[in-house]
Parts: sequence; C-alpha cells; structure tokens
Amino acid sequence: VAVAVRVIRAVRRRALALSARAGLTARACTAGPAGEVARLRRDVHRALSDASRALAVARATATPVGDVPSLLTRLEMAGSGIDGELRMLETLRDPARIASAIQGPRSRARALVAAASDLTTGLLTAAGDGAVDMSLLQAECALEAEALRAPRRPSHRPAG
Repeated sequence: VAVAVRVIRAVRRRALALSARAGLTARACTAGPAGEVARLRRDVHRALSDASRALAVARATATPVGDVPSLLTRLEMAGSGIDGELRMLETLRDPARIASAIQGPRSRARALVAAASDLTTGLLTAAGDGAVDMSLLQAECALEAEALRAPRRPSHRPAG
C-alpha cells in the first residue's frame, strides 16, 4: 500500500509539473511584458534542463566533466532565485509595473541562459576532443574492405 501511495504521489507531481510547463509555454506565446516574463522563465528552465541532460550524457559516455557538476548546481540555485523573481512579476496585473520591474530579472535570466549554454557547449567540445580520428579509421576500414573484396588465391598445401 505504501508503494502504491508513493507511486500515485509521484504521478500527481509529474502531472502537475507538466501542466505548469504547458501553462508557461502558452503564456510565453502572449505579447507584452507578461509574455516576456513567461518567455524568460521558459528560457531559464530550458537552459538548465539542457545543461543537466548534457552533463548526464557526458558522464554516461566517460567524457571529462571538470567542474561542470558544481557549476551547474550553482546555476540551478541562481535559476531558482531568478524564477522566483519572475513568478513574483507574474502576479502583477499592470503591464507598466511589470515593464518597469523586469530589467534586473531579465538581465540575470539572460546571463544564466548564456552561462548554461557555455557549459553545454564545453561538454560537447570535451566529448569531441577524445573522439577517434574518423578519417584514419575510415581509411583503415576502406583498406580492409578492399582486401576482403580481392579474389582469393587457392592455397597450396604440400601433399603428405
């Protein structure tokens, strides 16, 4: 019974998260300051999610990650604060008040998105640095394929 309760709660949390994300995506399509707030929130969430997924892939493929885990943790904490600011702006009804208060959170959100993108790009570069030299491998494969296509000579074994 306890396991079923935990599963049900996890499903509900997931459903609420998906619902919130869908609402955010819908609000991001609107014009004006309220739409900009939603777009900034969406961009922050996407950037952090992308960086987190890139880190997971890098770990799974034995790509060097350096200080990315700790930096990503710090970005996620900063992102939580920025998201809180932006959520507070969403409570304002007056577009003029939102427009006057958005400058700081906008700047911080854009800086966070750029930093997360830099981490993702760095992981991608690190993954490519240790890659096999494909031109050499391709040449070796072509050579082997040619050898396999060559007609076989009958082997002459001594009788006896």
